[in-house]
Order: sequence, then structure tokens, then C-alpha cells
Amino acid sequence: SAPHHPSVPPEVLHPHYTHTAPPLTLWPLAVLTFYNLSGFPSGIEPSICATGNFYHILGFLLFPLVWTLPDAAIMAEMGAAFRDHSAGAAWVEECFGEAWVAVCGYLIWVSVATDNAFKPPCSWSTSRASRGG
Repeated sequence: SAPHHPSVPPEVLHPHYTHTAPPLTLWPLAVLTFYNLSGFPSGIEPSICATGNFYHILGFLLFPLVWTLPDAAIMAEMGAAFRDHSAGAAWVEECFGEAWVAVCGYLIWVSVATDNAFKPPCSWSTSRASRGG
């Protein structure tokens, strides 16, 4: 049974809600984390031109080992320590208090809004460049 966190109703922690997803294997986790952290694959074309295909593919193979696996290990540790849907918020609240949960939530919102605002113009620019326009 999952430990109860004061801000999470016990019915949300029911095993039906917490154990329904199949396990995520290593390579899908690496790809998801890479694209989550890099933001968007658009804009990498100059690096491919500058270094060639070999170094680009080597980077895709090494990046999961250097960045993604440690990041995934941290997320797994946090998920094991705080087994509820608000694991990040629960950790921040436990360590720093409720005021910092609000600060972290706001900063995450700003980060996601900024990242999502960046993607359409970047996609448009890349598609125009690929059409020669």
C-alpha cells in the first residue's frame, strides 16, 4: 500500500489508479526524456552539417547514458519515495514547505508556456527553410 500524504485523498492512492500503466522500458524512456529535455528536435540541422552523421548518431547513442539515465534514476528515486501523483510537489513540500511548492509550480508553468510558445515559430521556420523559402 502506498504511504498517505496529507494533501492527497486516500482514494486517489488506490492501487487501481497507481498501478495501471505498463512498465516503461529503457529505450522508450531515453527517447521520451531526450525530447522532453531538449524541447524540440528542430534546429539541430546545423550541428549535423558541421559534424557529420557519425557524430550526430554517436551523440544520440551517448546522450541517454550521460543525461537521461541519471535523470531517470532521480525520477525513479522520487517516485519510490513519494508514491502519489504529486511526487514532485510532495517532495518540495516535505523539504521546503508549501510556499516553495507554489514557486516551483509557477516556474514549471512559465517553463512549459515558454517552451510551447517557442515550438510553432521554430517549426514554421524549419519548414520554410526546407522548402527553400
